[in-house]
Amino acid sequence: MSWFSSRGGSGSRDRQAREQVPVPAAPAGPEIHRSLGLASLIEGLAGRPRLHVLDLGPAVGANVEFLSRLGCKLSIQDLYPALAPLQDATLVLPPPGAATAATIDRAAVREARETWEPRQESEHEEPGLGSTFAQLLAFPEDARFDAVLTWDLINYLERREVAALARHVARFCNPGALLFALISIHKQIPAEPMRFRIVDREHLAYEPRNAAVRPCPRYAPAELNELLRGFRLDRSFLLRHGIQELLFARQAE
Repeated sequence: MSWFSSRGGSGSRDRQAREQVPVPAAPAGPEIHRSLGLASLIEGLAGRPRLHVLDLGPAVGANVEFLSRLGCKLSIQDLYPALAPLQDATLVLPPPGAATAATIDRAAVREARETWEPRQESEHEEPGLGSTFAQLLAFPEDARFDAVLTWDLINYLERREVAALARHVARFCNPGALLFALISIHKQIPAEPMRFRIVDREHLAYEPRNAAVRPCPRYAPAELNELLRGFRLDRSFLLRHGIQELLFARQAE
């Protein structure tokens, strides 16, 4: 009798011990959000022959397949990894202890919101940046794009870099070409641009590279409309998860 009792107690204890062992959490999948901007982009490209799309993000197989089904020729230039080492020192966060995160954030917001004023920019402004983008985005002279996918890249550029990038890319865009951008309104953004995967015509999967964050410049649409010379703001969609999707159209010269 006691032998059976002892065995039963041990089994119960073993079972309880197993039940108390924490089960590792399954890796969180990418967040999937409805994209009104993507749907609008696809609608705006409908009916155009021989579409040529410039993707300034990383190569994503699902995106290549999706755009190919729409009859698009796709050129992929993952700009941020090449540009980041060349960016101005003001984009680099101070070493630990040099400033608090709150101080950095206030400075970033002040830079983006309070000091900006609409201004005319000459074609010769920032010649160094112009040559930088010409080297990083070296297109054939006869290249003409019908759409540009910047994804969230603009969140990681200074104002002068946004303007220089727009001037360079605009040279290679057909009149009416559409530029798609995702702008965060949060105080913090991932330390590097995210990887965006097209799920379908109205949904995007957001895939951050890592858990690190940095201050967000929080560009206003009116400011970007001024900085993206050669393009005009055509449509804007403020989504519930804090992302503003902007669609710009290339103006005829």
